Amino acid sequence: MKILLNFFYLNNFFRLCIYTLKLILIFNKKEKCRLAFFNFFKKRKKLFSKDLLESMYNPKVFIINTKVKSHEIIKKIYNYPNLYKQNKFSDHGHIEVYQSDHNLNQMESFFAISKTITNLVNNKIISFYNFHRLLLIEMWFVMTKQSGLINKHSHFNSDLSGVLYLKVDNQSKNLSSGLKIYNSFKKLEIYTYSSSSNEFEKEVCEKEHFLFKPNTNDLIIFNSFLEHSVDNSGAKISERISLPFNLVFSDK
Repeated sequence: MKILLNFFYLNNFFRLCIYTLKLILIFNKKEKCRLAFFNFFKKRKKLFSKDLLESMYNPKVFIINTKVKSHEIIKKIYNYPNLYKQNKFSDHGHIEVYQSDHNLNQMESFFAISKTITNLVNNKIISFYNFHRLLLIEMWFVMTKQSGLINKHSHFNSDLSGVLYLKVDNQSKNLSSGLKIYNSFKKLEIYTYSSSSNEFEKEVCEKEHFLFKPNTNDLIIFNSFLEHSVDNSGAKISERISLPFNLVFSDK
């Protein structure tokens, strides 16, 4: 049955994957986590190449400390014309959080950082995905207050998602504070880039979730189907500023 499931998956028959998996779950509940996984691909309504699907089967997280000039980006954020104004993302149920519209990559003042992120991602991680290039399709900023909470969610309109941290509390002692990535697969591959060796160091997280406590200029990228949430309680700074974005694999 699993061989058949794998065949359906690699041939983009995601609806059949869901039906087949429901039969498997009658005998093996451990595979339940794959329901949301296959449902994600069904909702994407996109045809993926076989080699790309193989590389996406095991979820991955990439962590890179960048050398971006965060103070310059923060200045542009504070000059954002619609700062703190109501938008369609204002009623998402998050607490003490403001997020801009998701079109910063289309604004001239953010062209440079959008290009920087795109180039960095393509230079560092596409080898993990058989060199399929990535396109940045959305970018926005998030201001999270000291007691801010972002509810558990995932991104159904992209293949990979990421966050560039511009202003964070590097000294936070709150053990639960940070970006929480839920590990329903119990096998989350974490790749942390080492500038000294110029390569990624791998570890595997088998806990229920992976908690990322960022430093300024940290960049994290992960599969968009991974559910994640944010807890900023206990922070010593008045607000944390980050720049999330969504990526898709190019068809070319």
